[in-house]
Amino acid sequence: MSRADVRALRVERPDGAVIAAEAIGEPGHPVVLLVAGGESSMDWWRPEFCELIADRGFRVVRYDQRGMGETTLGPPGTRRDGLPVAVDDALAVLAAVAAPDAHWVGFSAGGWIAQLAALDHPDRVGALTLVSTSPTMFEADPDLPGATARMREAWANPLPEPDWSDPDAVIQHHVDVDRDYAGDEFDEAHDRAIWTDTVGRSPGMHRDEGGPDVIEEAPRWRERLGEIRVPTTVVHGTADPVFPLGNGEALARDIRGARLVTIPGGGHELPPAAWPAVVEAITGTP
Repeated sequence: MSRADVRALRVERPDGAVIAAEAIGEPGHPVVLLVAGGESSMDWWRPEFCELIADRGFRVVRYDQRGMGETTLGPPGTRRDGLPVAVDDALAVLAAVAAPDAHWVGFSAGGWIAQLAALDHPDRVGALTLVSTSPTMFEADPDLPGATARMREAWANPLPEPDWSDPDAVIQHHVDVDRDYAGDEFDEAHDRAIWTDTVGRSPGMHRDEGGPDVIEEAPRWRERLGEIRVPTTVVHGTADPVFPLGNGEALARDIRGARLVTIPGGGHELPPAAWPAVVEAITGTP
């Protein structure tokens, strides 16, 4: 794929934030909107992964979440965050590529964004692929398995902060954090490539901007999942320490006609070893 097929976008939001996005593939092709997890840059969706989808006749759109990569938070006093804000950001990115709808691919918290988009904006969602996510936010319902003991231990004892002025130290810090999110095996080279690109585009990691001024809360949506009518595939690792497999199984039950695809030994991650299953779920071709 040539660079002529890649277009950088800047999407201005009403609160002053500017979303950095990228469209890969030819205009006019069906759009696949990649929605990463919270505090994730577009680099989380590797260019090689995007090209696998684009080469099958799709236009792939990825973007930096607020406060990551080149997406700005906006001026002080107006900064907003939260799940409803994230849904509106995703819709604005979709509008920026003049796509009436898209196949939404949501990972982790990005899966929550995709579910809410399908429920509240069904005309903008043509299909769903939900990866390593759950039908509720972090407060798991009684029938859903919560985070593993290993994951809870990592959250309770966070690693010391790095020297934020040293890009190599920042990259290493994030790689070390992500190690706890892996399944049976950790693809360190893949993870390091993500953070190398992210830190390279945003050396300060927005640490001088401060946090949001308003965080919008999202209402429960699990009881509404039966309203979703678009083709849905749930992809879930069998060793996910954040949302153990029962969360993916519940999603596949709650969404009518949804298909469950498991990644043996997969964790809360999307390394190249898992790409074939996800690409097939999105494109319908291996």
